[in-house]
Amino acid sequence: MSNSEQPIAPLTRGHKKRARTRQSLIDAALRLFARKEVGEVALLEVASEAEVASGTIYNYFRTRDEVVEAVGIALADEFSEAIELLNAHVDSGARRLSVGVRMFIRRAMSDPDWASAVIRVVHFDQAIRSKIAGHVLADLRAGVEEGAFSYPDEGIALDLVVSCGVGGMRAVIEGRGVEQHDSKVVEMLLKALGATPARARKLAEQALPG
Repeated sequence: MSNSEQPIAPLTRGHKKRARTRQSLIDAALRLFARKEVGEVALLEVASEAEVASGTIYNYFRTRDEVVEAVGIALADEFSEAIELLNAHVDSGARRLSVGVRMFIRRAMSDPDWASAVIRVVHFDQAIRSKIAGHVLADLRAGVEEGAFSYPDEGIALDLVVSCGVGGMRAVIEGRGVEQHDSKVVEMLLKALGATPARARKLAEQALPG
């Protein structure tokens, strides 16, 4: 049997405990980022929030930036998986983008603490921006290929999608959301990306999958 064919050894009790502690620290940092700016959170504060010994955190993270990156990746992975599941049978890039932005805004409505943390981490950490950008770019390119979008610069289009999504979330948690806020943000965004008014409205008002 070659090395690549060797069975994967099961996790030991020590590995499982380490994984639980690391997740506990990430969850604690997420709660702190919901309440405070990222730059105001110290490593020892994360340890205290997680109710672990002060020195324990240094076994997992050496700097605040490492904590922020871990939180950013966890946030992006969690919600990307949820959106991919909802979009599993959606072939249209424009439709997938519409669903993704609306889901972020709707999640902000139901979970403002999560949204506050996402907004702060997005502005601070490259990892979560890169993860989100990968999904958005794929949908933008598919939207162009299917004739739904037409824009002069892909980078600006990407910034527009991310800014509208984050702005929509911020408006909701700050109490500035309007009726059908997610649909209205998406309708205006799709028009800015070159969708016809009729297509933009149809996509923005379609029932979300699942």
